[in-house]
Amino acid sequence: MKFALMILVLFLAFLVVFSIPVSHADSRSLVIINFNYTVDRGAQDYFQQVLNYAVSHDDPVIIVMNTPGGYLSNGFAMVNYTIAAEKTIEVTTYVPSGDMAASAGSYIALASNYVYMGNASFIGPSEPYIIGGTSLEQQHVTNASLAFMDSLAEVHGWNQSAIYQMVEHNKAYTARNASEIGLITGLSENLSTVIQKLGYQGLPQNPFVENDVQQFESFLSNSTVADFLILIGAVAILLDIFHGSIVLSVAGIVALALGFWGVSLIGFQPVAVLLMVLGIGLIFLEIKLGHGLAMVGGLVLVIAGGLILMVGVSYASRVPVLGGTNYALIALEATVLPIGALYLIGIRKAAMSSPAKVGPQTIVGKRGKAVTNIEPQRQGVINVHSEEWTATASESIGAGDEVEVVSYSEGVATVRKIS
Repeated sequence: MKFALMILVLFLAFLVVFSIPVSHADSRSLVIINFNYTVDRGAQDYFQQVLNYAVSHDDPVIIVMNTPGGYLSNGFAMVNYTIAAEKTIEVTTYVPSGDMAASAGSYIALASNYVYMGNASFIGPSEPYIIGGTSLEQQHVTNASLAFMDSLAEVHGWNQSAIYQMVEHNKAYTARNASEIGLITGLSENLSTVIQKLGYQGLPQNPFVENDVQQFESFLSNSTVADFLILIGAVAILLDIFHGSIVLSVAGIVALALGFWGVSLIGFQPVAVLLMVLGIGLIFLEIKLGHGLAMVGGLVLVIAGGLILMVGVSYASRVPVLGGTNYALIALEATVLPIGALYLIGIRKAAMSSPAKVGPQTIVGKRGKAVTNIEPQRQGVINVHSEEWTATASESIGAGDEVEVVSYSEGVATVRKIS
């Protein structure tokens, strides 16, 4: 266990070391935020770090955006970072040709001082969506989002009627339509043209991308991934109890830590975590029960916790972001984990049915040595199979004499001396 904790500490230290934004410029420059990511906790941390860097160096920022959107709470946080940065520097969003500023991306884009788009790109839709939310909750979030976007329109001069259509009726606009109705600053076919229009051509470009930790946070801030890691971690530790391999214990502890880290990155329902913890408890209860029901019940609870983990979480789009990774992990849970449960049940049955290596039923007929003197009317102690047993004999046996167990009854072995 100490070894497993040491591995976990080293892993966390590695994450801290590699949590610095990926850039190396030292002088004033034009900061380029490459934003080809889903809006989630990793993207939020990335956005905050880069904007803080730009403000500290008094560098203007261009966000090169291509995002399908994501979590509303993370999107709102990124909008607030942008508004705060604009007190000191200029922030521009550019959506290249063929790309998009969808869902939460539209909120971030319209928080910028300037917005340029290339042909065949689009902005919106922007209607929020709460998984499992009531109609009242849905209307509450929609109204709040509309007011938020209206305030951005007032500050930057965007078309408020168009914003109403984006948020209230989930409308999206092509680049040309958005330019014609005053929803964005204008059109531009490439980043170089945008830089010239803004007068930044004399500044060296300083591009940023998400670092490894931020990408890892994005991976973990997914309910399916977090649920899968928690489930795999619990099963791995349980397997190690039967197999006695430190490797599985280390892997299980790391998986559990990462899974609960992912849960903490999501605005989750507490009952989901409660179900996961209860499920893990049932999985470990299988060690004592051994009939498989606790294992199956534990798996069901952990998976159920993962399914309701996102209940109440707001997306900035009617269509939640659910990629191939989610479907693959759900399929894996539905197939591999039941097989693993059956395997554990088989191990338990095999362990229960196999003869014990040491026990009263195994020493009859075996040889050992007398530890103490044994007299016909006085019991002594013998050593068989490296274990000590209370013994009696019908003859005198001295300490150190070789003996053979004739029978065993009521906690006392009957032995005879071997010549």
